[in-house]
Amino acid sequence: MRYIIASIFLCGCATQEPIAPVIINNKEKDLYIDKIEGIVSEAASALTAVAPAIPDGIARELVEGQVARLSGVSKPKQERVESFRRMVESKDHKAVKKDKEEALKIDSETSDLWALVEEKENAIAIAQAIADNAEKERQVALKEKALWQFSTTGLGLFVAGLTVIAFTPWKTKGLILMGGGALAMGSLWIFDSQWFAWIVGTSLAVVATGLLFVFIKSIKNRYKKDSLKDEADAKENEE
Repeated sequence: MRYIIASIFLCGCATQEPIAPVIINNKEKDLYIDKIEGIVSEAASALTAVAPAIPDGIARELVEGQVARLSGVSKPKQERVESFRRMVESKDHKAVKKDKEEALKIDSETSDLWALVEEKENAIAIAQAIADNAEKERQVALKEKALWQFSTTGLGLFVAGLTVIAFTPWKTKGLILMGGGALAMGSLWIFDSQWFAWIVGTSLAVVATGLLFVFIKSIKNRYKKDSLKDEADAKENEE
């Protein structure tokens, strides 16, 4: 009987396995983030180089505020700050024109890269949905198999117990077999039910109450036995 109960608990736990998520890295998103951080750092470097050349006032404060804002995303690089500063001091129109042309390409490049990011994100979402569905189907198949095994085993035990009661004098053993069979047939339904916690709690309360009753009864019997012994000793002393 204890093996039946142990198997029921093990099988009940098996049907509650968590669904393992599919973890897929979006390399395109990492590239996009790296590119954005590089763009921000470049812009912060240029503004840092230009700021000292702007007269004190609102314009300079506004530029310095943008440097602080951009630095919160990516810090300006000192070598790029020096490069932009040299452009300003030497009035290198050719270098400035080249930098402006590169800046104009940024919008197109980042848009194309973001399209790849979204495409990969959609692919990951589809893959995750497929994996989740496959895991759910596996869990359903596992549960159905367990239900079939326990139902057939429980039914066999129940019929065996019924046969024992009908054709042998071992009524108690037959009842135990029938009870074990009924428990096996209904166990998985119980474990998957929201009432499982209440069933377990009630069972533990009943067991605790029974143990307390047995303990109190044993104390009473012992007290009664000691009282009878004291009365017997008193009678012997009187005689």
